[in-house]
Amino acid sequence: MSVALRGASLRQMSAAVLTKKERNRVIRETGRYEMSPSATCIPRAFFKHNIWLAAVDLGRADHIGTEAFLDCVALKTIDLSGVVCIGEKAFAECRHLRRIDLPADLHILRSGAFQTCTRLKKVVFERDCRLRSFSENVFADCESLETVVFPREVREIKSGAFSRCKSLKAPELPLRLRSIGPRAFYNCGFDEMELPEGLVEIGESAFLKCRNLRYVYVPDTVRRIGKWAFHGCDRLEVLEINHDPEEIGPWVTNRSCTIRCPSGSRMEASALEFGMRVEHL
Repeated sequence: MSVALRGASLRQMSAAVLTKKERNRVIRETGRYEMSPSATCIPRAFFKHNIWLAAVDLGRADHIGTEAFLDCVALKTIDLSGVVCIGEKAFAECRHLRRIDLPADLHILRSGAFQTCTRLKKVVFERDCRLRSFSENVFADCESLETVVFPREVREIKSGAFSRCKSLKAPELPLRLRSIGPRAFYNCGFDEMELPEGLVEIGESAFLKCRNLRYVYVPDTVRRIGKWAFHGCDRLEVLEINHDPEEIGPWVTNRSCTIRCPSGSRMEASALEFGMRVEHL
């Protein structure tokens, strides 16, 4: 049996020893499954909708295919050591996963990989993880997620990556981060947020409806701020921008927020246009 993962070379896997029916019987009886020692990939939808699978031994498999574990509602733990690629929605809707540890070798994490894992509380990447980009909706709707330990080399957090992670508090964003995409942190539970120096772009609605935020400082490296970037942050008291970004979208924040910025800057002009309070530095 051969399996192709988008963006990866064709992987070969030996013929399955068990039929799907036999595999499901083993899982029903034991709650576990052990991959063949010769398997280097978990095929597309291999365990999809399996309601009995509580634990799995991946063996030598280092690629996990699209929807491989989608809706495995009994899955509580999984050892991902040595995994280099996790496919689209591979673990989406695994509602009993509580913690995920991701290895240094991981460099591909596709869209929605852990979306709607509603009991997931902690995600830890090894600091030297090879991952450079968080794909769209990768942890979206993980409403219990409280802690994320980011890999240090991440440059980009794409659209909706942590959307509606309502329990997420004050994550320490990687210092090499350059771009935060649209709705990346929409409706998250931050009470504070430190944006790293070196950040270049804050996308449209990036922090929309982060209702616990009270203060945000935008570093001098930011050149573009999309519309509604901090809108709907009802408790945001001060948005401080000490420089003059090249592009500023409309309604960056609410009228109740004070914009602290240089006199005569583009940010001042934008704030005044939309009826926001201005405080000069």
